[in-house]
Parts: sequence; structure tokens; C-alpha cells
Amino acid sequence: MPWLPVWCYLILMVRREAMRSDNKPTKPSIIICTAVLQGYEYKLRELRAGMEEEGIPYSLQRVEGSDAVSLAYQGANTSELGVGVGISQNKICIHFKRLPPLKPLFTMDSAGTLDEWRHFGFNAARLVKGLPFKAMPGQGPVIDSEEADLYELVRKIVLKVLQESAEGQRE
Repeated sequence: MPWLPVWCYLILMVRREAMRSDNKPTKPSIIICTAVLQGYEYKLRELRAGMEEEGIPYSLQRVEGSDAVSLAYQGANTSELGVGVGISQNKICIHFKRLPPLKPLFTMDSAGTLDEWRHFGFNAARLVKGLPFKAMPGQGPVIDSEEADLYELVRKIVLKVLQESAEGQRE
């Protein structure tokens, strides 16, 4: 082996260490923290499918704990993307690392349908992407209060114009 400066050997050693499978770097992903898996395999598959359909990777971590909100917050703070999902025996939760610990973005009773769990996956991924959230099955669109106020104002104006138009045709 030719003579190389010591720093070259150090770089080679670090590269070899990084290439070992036990030291794989983790890619940015949504962290799903769960203490419960038994009986939730199908629902968990739907949650992950929703994330995959939106093109966002996820990592599943089994952790100690029984509160979905704290599990989700833990996942959000662990995730490089800042989004965590917590699953407990009776609740599922999506949290964002910039929110207060006890104020998750979404929560749902874990007895939800498979379609609702998939929508939870969509919305966790859409939080990462910065896209509007999908409405849960059976609900109207997810809009904020400003949009709701604007929607109501437009609705009133349209109704008023229709009334005036109907009155004008009667005369």
C-alpha cells in the first residue's frame, strides 16, 4: 500500500464504518410510535399505505407508553420531518414538532375504519408536503376559520343575488 498521510487513513476508516449495515443512516421519515400492534395490523397497513400514496417515507418504532398524544409528540421530535404519529390502545394521533406537547393536530378513536386510518396516513404525509388536508370519510372539506367565513359570505351574496333576480322576474 502506498504511503498516504494519516488523515487519508482516517477518512477511509470512517467511510468503512459508515458502510456497515449496523450503522445505516436514517432517512428523513414520519415516525410512527406505537405501544400496541396486536389487533391493529390491518389498520396500521392502511395508515402506512396513505403515507406511501403521498410519497412520504415512514419508520415504525415500538415504544413504551400508553398515551397516543405523548407518543405522537415523541415521534414528531424524533423525526427529521417533524411529524409523528402515535398509536395507543384507544387513540391514534398526528403531531407536529412545532405544536405544544398536549395540542396535537389530529386525534381519532383507534376503533376507526380502515378508510379513516388511510386518511390519517394521507394527512400526516400532507403535513410534511404542506398540502391541504384531506377530509375524513363522511365529513365535509377541511377548511380553516377564514375560509369558512369567506365561504359563508359568498353563500349569502349568491342567495341575495338569486332572490333579487327572482323578484325582478316577477315584476
